[in-house]
Amino acid sequence: MTLTRRTIWLFALGMAMIGLLALGTGAPIQASTPLNPARKGTYIPMASPPPGAQQVKIGFYPVAIYDLDQASNTFYADTYVWLRWKGDIDPSSTIEFTNMVEEWGKLMEPLMEKPKELPDGSKYQQFRVEGRFVQPFSLADYPLDHHNLGIRIEDTTNGVNQLAYVLDESSTGIDQRLEIPGWKLKGWKSEILEHAYGTNFGEVEQPSSYSVANFEMVIERPLSFFLWKQMLPLAIVVMAALVALLVNPRSIDARLALPMGALLSAIFLQRGYSETLPDLGYLVFMDKIYLVAYPLILLVLIRSIVAFAKAGNASDTEIQQIQTTDRKVIVVLGIAFVVGTSLITALR
Repeated sequence: MTLTRRTIWLFALGMAMIGLLALGTGAPIQASTPLNPARKGTYIPMASPPPGAQQVKIGFYPVAIYDLDQASNTFYADTYVWLRWKGDIDPSSTIEFTNMVEEWGKLMEPLMEKPKELPDGSKYQQFRVEGRFVQPFSLADYPLDHHNLGIRIEDTTNGVNQLAYVLDESSTGIDQRLEIPGWKLKGWKSEILEHAYGTNFGEVEQPSSYSVANFEMVIERPLSFFLWKQMLPLAIVVMAALVALLVNPRSIDARLALPMGALLSAIFLQRGYSETLPDLGYLVFMDKIYLVAYPLILLVLIRSIVAFAKAGNASDTEIQQIQTTDRKVIVVLGIAFVVGTSLITALR
């Protein structure tokens, strides 16, 4: 099958546009410095506690994660948290979950009325915590996205030079039965940070830096969700549009019905997943693939109209030539969809 120069030129132009689309659209690049000078505060990894600070061992054990809502950037967590320390400061009375929201709905119960004294002279307290936590989600790679569900703990009163958290790595972990429907749990990670607020909150003697324990569960969306629930319906819609070019060029009603129906189906498919996402100022990965599919469907419509105009007074030989060109267009557009989708996936 020999391709005309015009067909090759259109294919090359389409690939160039797809490349620009893949490179030029996506999540906005975050500025390395705050846009507003009034914004203060930094999180600095803390390799070791400051000299003289009371060390508090802290551990996490999540047992359930549910109601993950990307539209509101929140999730519910049910977890155990424990503290073990030596010293005069009681960290169990000043503990705070800094990214917990909906104070009215939270549950934070100490499992003992007062801290328990251990044989080594240290004190111990354990909490059962359940509540909604805020976690900003980056959806640029949807539906191949992955996220870190974080739980952050900070002392409300004592600065980093007075009290510093140390992770209880040997006991920290995730319950074996913990599952998040629709997501794959890849593991967990944690770190101890120094939160420098950059302000004393108007009080001269108020400390401005505090120790923070950050625990994160790493999750990702299964590949099957992308292949079978997102790509398969769209691929069928594109194939249905291309099949229109196999119809006799004189049958304009049948030729236009298929791509027009495919165009409406693609719009509804895209709207279906968009309604589950928050309003974003950038295109997600799946949007880019749809921006490849839409022009291809429109090209089928244009080709159907052009072929019908040529077939008006055409002879049987000329009709066969039109049909031969239609089959070439099917091949070119099909390859363009596969290559464009693969290119966008590789460059995401």
